This record gives sequence, C-alpha cells and structure tokens, in this order.
Amino acid sequence: MRYRNLSVVMSTVFFVLVWAITTPCQVKPKPIKIGLIYELTGIYSGIGKDPESAARIAGEWINKSGGVKGHLVEFATADAESNATKAALAAKKLIEVERVHILQGCSATGIALAVGPVCEANGTSFISACASDVFENTLKPRWSFRTSWKGWDQIDLMLGMAKKIDPKNKTIAILYQGAAMGKYAYDMSVDYAPKRDLKIVAAEKYDPAGTDFGAQISKILAANPDAVIVFCADMAGDLAIKQMREMGMNKPIFVNGAIVVKAIREAFKEAFSIPPYVYVAGGKPDIWWQLPKGSDDYKVTAPIASIYEKRFGELYDTMHGLGTAGQLLTRDAFERALNEDPNLLDRDLQTIRTAVRDKMEATTNLNIGYGVFTMTPKNHCGLIPGSNFAPFHYEKGKNVYDPKLAEIKVLPPPPVKE
Repeated sequence: MRYRNLSVVMSTVFFVLVWAITTPCQVKPKPIKIGLIYELTGIYSGIGKDPESAARIAGEWINKSGGVKGHLVEFATADAESNATKAALAAKKLIEVERVHILQGCSATGIALAVGPVCEANGTSFISACASDVFENTLKPRWSFRTSWKGWDQIDLMLGMAKKIDPKNKTIAILYQGAAMGKYAYDMSVDYAPKRDLKIVAAEKYDPAGTDFGAQISKILAANPDAVIVFCADMAGDLAIKQMREMGMNKPIFVNGAIVVKAIREAFKEAFSIPPYVYVAGGKPDIWWQLPKGSDDYKVTAPIASIYEKRFGELYDTMHGLGTAGQLLTRDAFERALNEDPNLLDRDLQTIRTAVRDKMEATTNLNIGYGVFTMTPKNHCGLIPGSNFAPFHYEKGKNVYDPKLAEIKVLPPPPVKE
C-alpha cells in the first residue's frame, strides 16, 4: 500500500513538472519609459505645469485603454526649473540614469534649446512643446521634434485676425518677449505685416522677469495703432496687457496661445474681458467642447479633456493639448515600431530609441486633437499649418469662440534659409 501511494505521488509530480515546462509563462510586458521634463517652477512654470499634468492624464488614459499593444506607459519626471543649465543636467539624468526611451517637455524655447543638444548627443528622441521655429532652425535636429505651431503661421494668423476684425485697420503696434521666441516673432511680423496690409508703427521689447512696462506702453500709446499684438510665454506679458488697459489702451489686443493657462485667466480675467477684447490665436483644445461631436478632433480630445477637467476642476486648453500631443505622438510611433518588431522592448536601449525615432519621423496625417501631424526627415515640427487654429476671445473669464475669425487662411511659409 505504501509503494502504491508513492507511485501515485510520483506520477502527480511528473505531470506537474511536465505542465510547468510546457505551459508558457505569463511574463508582464515591459513598460514604455517616458521622461517628462517641464518647467514646474520659475518664470515659465505658468506654461510648464499644465502640459505636464495633461501628459500624465493622457498616459493614464492610454494605460486604461490597454496600453500600447499591451505595454503600459511609465513616467520619470524632472523639473526644468525654468533654467537652461539645470534643465540640461536634468535631461542627462533622465537619459543616463532613468534610461528613458523618449523625453517630452520644455514649453519655453530657451529651455528646450538647452535640452535638445543633450538628447541629440545621447541618441534619445525629444518632443518639445515650445512654440518657436528657433528650436529646429538652431538645432537642425535628428532626434528632436516639436508639437506646437510652426511659429510663423501663428504670427501670420494673429496679423490676419487684426485685419479681419476690422478691414479698415492699417497700423499695429507690437510688444514682444525679450527672448528667443519674442525676437523670432518680431522678425516674422516684419515679414508678414505687409502681406496682411498692416504697417508696424511701434515695436517694444519687454523683460520676461519684469513687472513694470510703463515705458514700453507709453511709446505704443503714442503711436496710436489700430490694434496691438503681444507675443508672450510668461506671466509678465500678460501683466503688460493688464497695464495697457489701465493706461488707457482701448484698441483690440491680439495674443498667442501661451496666455490660455489657468493662472493667467484667474489673474487677469477682468482686464482681458474689457471690450474691445483680448483675442487669442488659439487652438482647438481651447474650445474642444464646441467642436462637432462626430469630428476626429472631438473624438480624440474629448476623452482626455473630460478626465482632466473632472479631476482638476479647470478648463482643458492648448497648453494641455501640447502635453497630450506628446503622448499621442509617442503612442503612435511605438505602435508602428512594435508592429514591425513585437519584441522591440526586449532589445537593447539604443535599438529601442532608434526604432522609435525612425517611426516618429515617419508620422503621416495623424490627427491627435491638437492638430494634424506629418513628419519628414526635413520637418520635425509636423503640425500642418492652420490644422489646429481656433480663435477666441475672453469674456467674463471664459473662452468665446470666434467663427468669423476662424475663416482666416494661413499664408505660405517664409523662404527656407540655408
């Protein structure tokens, strides 16, 4: 009897071993590691915090939707601190220590220009949210990409808005940020203003860290323009707009999309709501709830925007859309790379980084709510000009869509300078 029981036990053990050997192990898919490096503190935190938080929401939504072909998104985060030197060091740590597959972030051009070379030198893709063509014109990038406007098209559309609001408008004044973005915006204004039948009668530069802009505003008021254009990426530019109103500027003011963040809306909503209004060359995320429900723009934006607004109790806007855009571009690139090589994430780190970079560069007609993107080896800012344009004005602290201004068509791009 004892031997019979032993035989049964041995048979059971044998079958268990055979089952264990022949049954595939359920190995958890390796994650996609994304480095987020935004300006969470410092003078550019107003345009850094929102896209960073939206990027996290988008990553969460991707994971709840099954991830990227079963692979979940993981984040490693660093604060760029609105400081070029600190941002470069933080990017290096994310690349070398955290060993991320791709980097996303930097809403300020000057900060992005510090991080970009680090990524180029280390063979790691970088998707920047900055708004100036100075980024790619300076880097001539192989590994760096950009999700925002091309720069010239937003400037051209702002000038077009100034003309469309009143065809009799002939003159404009410009107040621009004393940084890379502002200088580029001024240069493009000089080029595009005559094409929109507008003459620049005053052009003043402001300090992004400044608090008193009376001297510049006095010169603008003295020029008596028909409209004013402000290029900013900081709270200082918006403070300057408030001071303009207080000093008697009663002409329409046109601004770029950087002023749509919550902190600015709350701080300056009264000044921005004074007619003639502050008009924004905004994007579709700024008025996403007004988009046609059956459109691709709405279908892509609504799920993430709804989660964001419910959780944070604030409007989802273009700056959030930039953070989301980075996630959706990354998801698309990884999906195509994994279709080609299902075991990609088992490869060495540089193979993964290179495969994703190659697919990113081959992005074609991808609608990610913020706009439609097509990348090429010569175009790493793939947003198709005008595909995200949705102008609005502030009224009682709310974004009011201006469909008449949306009729403006973007003019051809400036000549490429070799």
